[in-house]
Parts: sequence; C-alpha cells; structure tokens
Amino acid sequence: AAALSAARTVVGEGRIIAIQQPHTYSRTQEMYREFAEVLETHADHTVMLDVYGAREDPVPGVTGELVSGAFADPAHVHYVPDWQAAADYTARIARPGDYVVTLGCGNVYQIIPQVLEALSRTEAAAV
Repeated sequence: AAALSAARTVVGEGRIIAIQQPHTYSRTQEMYREFAEVLETHADHTVMLDVYGAREDPVPGVTGELVSGAFADPAHVHYVPDWQAAADYTARIARPGDYVVTLGCGNVYQIIPQVLEALSRTEAAAV
C-alpha cells in the first residue's frame, strides 16, 4: 500500500496502473484477498501476472488469477499471465499522465522494457 500511496501523491490527474506479480505461492495462498483489497483501493487498474514462486514449488490453483478473482469489481483488474500480452495490454489502456508501477519481490521489474516498447508502438500507431 505504501508504494501506491506514494505514487498517488504525485500522479496528479493521471491514473495508477499497477503491474502486480504476487510473490511465493504460500504468501499468495494466505493473503490473496488482502492483496486484492490493497490493489483495488490504491490503484486505478491492476494488470495481474502469475506468481513468482522463488524457492517454492507451484501450488495448484494459486495463481495471479486467484488474486484477480478476489477483486470486488472485476473491471479494476486484468489477469494476463503472458508478459508480452501484459505489456501490450498496459500500453493499450495507458493514457498520458498515467503512472505505471511494477509491484512484487520477484523479477517483475524485467517487464519494463516490454512495456516501454509496447507504449512506443502504441504511440507510433496513433500518429
């Protein structure tokens, strides 16, 4: 919540688009409702990736879709397990002035070049 609250103080009229990668299956299984509540409260839209398992083996049914399904308003979240599709989706919904933030303890930051490329393609197509 702290990162999103800080972003809110500087975003102005723009929106906050969070690209979330839940970290570890055990934590996601235990706290998916809380994750959804925080994201829905503090971000205008969330692009949900799949879980970064780190040291853990996958747990059946514990995915980004589990977190997405806990949103009270499904219009605030889009589950996209494929990173390129997530980057393309983010570029399609982003508007000038929006802040796109990555959230997670895994390798979610590595999606940034894909998002920037997708934004460049979207901008070029609009000209």
